[in-house]
Amino acid sequence: MPARAYVRTHPEARQQLLDRVAAGELTSHVCAEPGMPSYASVYAWARADPFFAEALADARRRGDFRRWHALDEAKAGALLARLAAGEGIVSILRDPTMPSRRQYAYWRATQAPFQEAVWRLNQVTVVERARRGRARWRPFDQALADQIVVRVSRGEGLQAILNAGQGLPCRNVVIRWRKAQPQFAQALRIAVRVARRRRDQARAVCPDHLVEAICDGVAEGGTLNTVSRLSGMPCAATLYAWMRTRPDFAQAVEQARARRMSSADVNAALARMAARAAAMG
Repeated sequence: MPARAYVRTHPEARQQLLDRVAAGELTSHVCAEPGMPSYASVYAWARADPFFAEALADARRRGDFRRWHALDEAKAGALLARLAAGEGIVSILRDPTMPSRRQYAYWRATQAPFQEAVWRLNQVTVVERARRGRARWRPFDQALADQIVVRVSRGEGLQAILNAGQGLPCRNVVIRWRKAQPQFAQALRIAVRVARRRRDQARAVCPDHLVEAICDGVAEGGTLNTVSRLSGMPCAATLYAWMRTRPDFAQAVEQARARRMSSADVNAALARMAARAAAMG
């Protein structure tokens, strides 16, 4: 294709071509316009002039960058809509249909309206987060703290108390209260010790009629596990704790084991024992 005649001189045409290519236009599109050099002329200049060839290559690189990072109105609108709906920017940019992180950063740096819209939405998000944070921030309430301490001292677990709700604070709030209020933290520790002492005292109490019923059950063929399942009986952990800590109870149980009944009478004996325990309960 012969070189096209054009109105402008070579330096003016070259500079205008380089400027438009660097701005993002394709070389072929620029050369197709009337009054601009043909693509064949540009190709001939690049072969004949290494400096022009280097300048053209640099303009193409800059043009490719600007085309790649050019603001896409549809994508920008979708991104802003998702930000307004409360979605995080990290999650949005992970979507392949959304701009990349580099494109997003370039748009914010070069597109003032887009940057302003993003800033406004971020401010709304900051205000909303601050509002939710204030709602979760509960100041120390002495009445609630006293209620928690009393219930813990009665043997209730702290987490079970907080899970029950009833206007009580969550676990994180109680942790913060304990750090900020040393007296509350000390009261909780004392309440835990009181509850533990009460449980130990309850386990230590073993009435004579209960020992008799347990030994009868063992003598009739039961075990401590089976006896503990009957109504009105202590749990298996308590029975085994008595075996370790109360020699008189352990001796009575061993004597009951020594006079166990035959296996043929076990089922009937267990039925009688269950009826007796139910009557006691």
